[in-house]
Amino acid sequence: MSVSAPAETESVVWRWVEAFNARDLDGMLACVAEDIDFHPLRVSGLASSYRGRDGVREWFERFQHARHEHRIVLSELREVDEGKVFASGSLGLGDERDIGPFCALHRIADGVIVAAHQYLTDPDMIERLGLIA
Repeated sequence: MSVSAPAETESVVWRWVEAFNARDLDGMLACVAEDIDFHPLRVSGLASSYRGRDGVREWFERFQHARHEHRIVLSELREVDEGKVFASGSLGLGDERDIGPFCALHRIADGVIVAAHQYLTDPDMIERLGLIA
């Protein structure tokens, strides 16, 4: 299942995910602030956090080098607080197989992502932890 075209508030996250799935680094960088605080999924060969667009570039290069092939399939995208966007769905492999749940919290300012935290968990866990209401 995928979400329909998002409202203006969520559109930057929608574009970020679409660019990631297309492996379009320039498209991803266009969605983030110069000093983004990025905490990607914890997968083999990647650090737990990256800072700034240079950090996103470094993460992307490591991601590509490690030959990770997953993609994000969104099922929910919503603003949970002023400037805070929650995304959830699943991770899939190139052959369309879902391999597990995915959630992310994004802080948006001036039309770009200033912070992103990604999790390998279902939305219920994020709510139980009090990260979203």
